[in-house]
Amino acid sequence: MIGTLNRKKIGNGAFMNSVNEPKFKHNRITLCLVTPLEKEKATVNALVPFVLRKGCKSCPDFTALNKKLAEMYGAILEADVGKHGNKQIIEITLLLADDKYAIGGEKMTETAANLLWDIVFEPNLDENGHFPEIDLELEREYLIDTIESDLNDKRTYAIGKALDLVFEKEPFGIKRYGYVEDAKAITSESLAKAWKELVEEAQIEIFFAGPGNSEIAEKVFAEKIASLDRNPVKTSESEMVDYSPLKEAEESMDIAQGKLVMIFRMGAPKTEKEKNAARMLSALYGGTAFSKLFMNVREKMSLCYYADSHFERGSGILIVDCGIEFENREKAQKEIINQLELVAKGDFTDEEFNDTKGAIINSLGSVGDTLYSVESWYMSGIVEENIVTTEEDKKAMEAVTREEVMKAAENAKLAAVFFLKGGENE
Repeated sequence: MIGTLNRKKIGNGAFMNSVNEPKFKHNRITLCLVTPLEKEKATVNALVPFVLRKGCKSCPDFTALNKKLAEMYGAILEADVGKHGNKQIIEITLLLADDKYAIGGEKMTETAANLLWDIVFEPNLDENGHFPEIDLELEREYLIDTIESDLNDKRTYAIGKALDLVFEKEPFGIKRYGYVEDAKAITSESLAKAWKELVEEAQIEIFFAGPGNSEIAEKVFAEKIASLDRNPVKTSESEMVDYSPLKEAEESMDIAQGKLVMIFRMGAPKTEKEKNAARMLSALYGGTAFSKLFMNVREKMSLCYYADSHFERGSGILIVDCGIEFENREKAQKEIINQLELVAKGDFTDEEFNDTKGAIINSLGSVGDTLYSVESWYMSGIVEENIVTTEEDKKAMEAVTREEVMKAAENAKLAAVFFLKGGENE
């Protein structure tokens, strides 16, 4: 069980979100810049948070910033990029001890809020308004390494290639961290331009999770946001394009195990009931150790080493991926489709259905294990404009019926198949 979200508008396109979690001894404060996901901007936007973490005007270099964090009882600074549906989320986070644990009575929360603001809105720019070249070079290489790391994880690579087939003309298909060639082309000037556009146009979402007094941070942020000249851009959901003919592709790579990925369109579920039915379908079909894919395709028929399904709420698709022997590709693909058709016909027992429902409900209990997962839970709700607690979600999942799951399976239409096979790279 997690605390209830307290959400408050504190400025033009800016919101303060707080969740009281008294069982922790530290607080987590994250400043998010939410912006439409656009291919020409995705990569340079992704580089912004990593360069911002190098320093700011009040701590003009990495050494000074680290010294400041050490003085804050070893506060931790994190930077990352999120992606949800057609939105890109720039994230800068500070993890710090709560005020009551400060030995000298230091105002930890206030200090952290001011520092976080400085890092995002008062970066260390040169006389030309550009980021230091050394910071750009180091973090650009880090970003390129992150993008290229997908090649080292063949499962992730295969899923990405399948998504490329489905979302060729949609923002959902844009990579979370962007593209290598675009990263190589980033300059200090283009990076500064991207940062300026983000702080002026992005929706600001600030999260405070932990046992501390969020009103202290809220006061700092509200006063500072009031001084900004902003013109936020609406980040509404875009409509998905119509179904296109089935797309299939394969590649050869020096691997010992084939990777088969199949993506199903789910009819773009709009209501929460439809989304919950799709979540239940995914778990029943291939999301547990007693699912249809695991018990039949893997265990009984021995057609794969692993088989998993996952429903993407932001894009309304069902992803099935499995590791197989190369010669089992056609048999595995046929049986994966067959198992989905069986679910659509109601070929699952009440015991299977109830066990699946129980597994999902039990998994919701782990959301409160970390402040990061609490923040992620509510961020998804904000982006989807459906903010609920885990307890409310449990009740919603408990209400899902067999018929709704069968309908979800019936609506699933195969959109793309990608197969990564053995052999020389093509």
